[in-house]
Amino acid sequence: MTERPEAPDASALVAEPDGRFPNHIEQRTIVLAEQRVLYLPVPKAGWSTIGWILAEVAGLPLDLFEHSMLPGVSTSLTIHDMNLWGKGYRLADYEGEERERILTEDGWFRFSVVRNPATRLWSGWQSKLLLREPRFFEMFGEEPWFPRIPARPDDLVEDFRRFAVAVAAGEALDVHWAIQSKLLDRLPIEHVGHLEKLDDTLALLREHVGGERWPTEQRQENRSPVPLPPAAYDEEAAAALNDHYAQDFERYGYEPVSPADDAAGMETWAERVAPLVPLIRDTIDKHARIAQLHQVARRVQFLEKRLESRSSRQLGHASSPVLTNLENHTDFNVVWGWSEADTTPGFTAVVRAKNEADPLPWVLPPLLRAVERIVLVDNGSTDGTPEVARRVAEECGAAERLEVHSYPFSVARCGEEHLGTPPESVHSLVYFYNWSFSHVNTGYALKWDADMVLTDTAVGVLRDLAWQLEADQVVVKIPRYPLYVVDEQRAFLDVGMSNTEPWAWPNRPGYSFVKAMEWEQPLWPATLPTLVLPDWSCIELKRLDADEFSHWSHTDFGQSARTRRKRREWEVFNSLAHGADAPEDVISVEAPAGVHVIEHVRSTLLPEMAAKRGDFGTRLIRQLTA
Repeated sequence: MTERPEAPDASALVAEPDGRFPNHIEQRTIVLAEQRVLYLPVPKAGWSTIGWILAEVAGLPLDLFEHSMLPGVSTSLTIHDMNLWGKGYRLADYEGEERERILTEDGWFRFSVVRNPATRLWSGWQSKLLLREPRFFEMFGEEPWFPRIPARPDDLVEDFRRFAVAVAAGEALDVHWAIQSKLLDRLPIEHVGHLEKLDDTLALLREHVGGERWPTEQRQENRSPVPLPPAAYDEEAAAALNDHYAQDFERYGYEPVSPADDAAGMETWAERVAPLVPLIRDTIDKHARIAQLHQVARRVQFLEKRLESRSSRQLGHASSPVLTNLENHTDFNVVWGWSEADTTPGFTAVVRAKNEADPLPWVLPPLLRAVERIVLVDNGSTDGTPEVARRVAEECGAAERLEVHSYPFSVARCGEEHLGTPPESVHSLVYFYNWSFSHVNTGYALKWDADMVLTDTAVGVLRDLAWQLEADQVVVKIPRYPLYVVDEQRAFLDVGMSNTEPWAWPNRPGYSFVKAMEWEQPLWPATLPTLVLPDWSCIELKRLDADEFSHWSHTDFGQSARTRRKRREWEVFNSLAHGADAPEDVISVEAPAGVHVIEHVRSTLLPEMAAKRGDFGTRLIRQLTA
């Protein structure tokens, strides 16, 4: 066991710009508030075993995890599906004073477990890469250091050594072989145990939580079938390992690896492993089949739910002045604004928000300058989103032009949850959007996300369009670019992927939302002309220390051409969040001293980009043909 002499300041949690894997820390750190336990899991260091224990201590029904939709290759791995744990069991579920209490209050058992880097790397390589877990094969299968399907034991050793060198060179970034001390430095962990002495840590945990809920049997999960070769590390691999994990070796008392020249030991190992090689190939084949079945299951669910919800495509809904809901919540019937009074000229921006207090001070001021009115629909925020919105509007002298509504029902996430929810339910995306837009009383409705920031040029264009379109019916599209925010001074702008979906349309009968495969779909006459705002008009904020994909049922965006843009965002986000080099067409931005990077990009960088000779058409063609 290792007791950390000094814990980091809780206020600096995941705040340092060079910190890697913030999503793992936010989304995977387990909090048992009732038992006052915080566990930061280190992959390949007893995570599965400890996870099952904590689930049982928390009183969760273990058969709950049978419903995991993750493409895991064994039942033991379903414990890692944090979506099934429910609200309140992830660090990401806590903010402000609650988080401060969890990280600093006395009486908590805040712990983690580490492992010898040499055996941990072998375990991670074997289970994730050699045996081709579907997600890892998709991520790394084309890399030159990815292991071949072995024909003999020596193949395992050669491929593992090549992988070890690649990890040290920064070519194989993943939390499963991350530097353990850098993970643990992100939280005030007070007890760090060793996997080699796991019983000592479990004894302390049991003493802390008491024995009444302690499992009668412990599930020792996720074992590595092939033992570490006695000469797994040659001179090059050993040097790479020792250099890359030097901090782990020193901090946790493990001995660095020395290159071994053990011919007799390797011969014995090869004799032991040779019978396993056919089994390895068979396991690889089974894992490939698991990946295929996972994809098939998703497609079948899509088709079934699509058939069940075919009634949502009836055009009559778009002209009905009142829509009722399945749950008979009459106070939340959709009563379209155009059905009750004449509309006034201009745009009303409809902002759907949930826990968007951070971006609203950047989003609302230019939007208030651009449109006549803003309707903000809050969907159960716990971070003070409505209060922040009202404060910003008041500071802008526009308090009377902001209207705040509360929508208290949980809304299905994009993907499977959306497909499985009837469109007439208050829990569906379709109904939520129709209810939100029913509050528009101006001639045009403007769909606006709570993380989109306009440039001043776009503000002026929208103000002009408010009177120019008074007698016309068009759809307005606004190009936007993702801005991945590191901190107040640094960000990354993805100039290779703009989103030009429709954002504004007339507010009148015949316009509403219906159900599409992954999300809601706006409906209007097919002959409606389209107007596109100038390029570089808008940015979409994405914070690298937040979960930017929590509104999706899954993140397997590669399964459909419809989610190509989300796949690009997912790949760029994870690449940057994990500390990798910026992908192609993603530029690093650093703001001048005293200027926030969001304001720098909005007011300086985008206008500079717009002043250059545009290549928007070329980039759009590249996106469509990618």
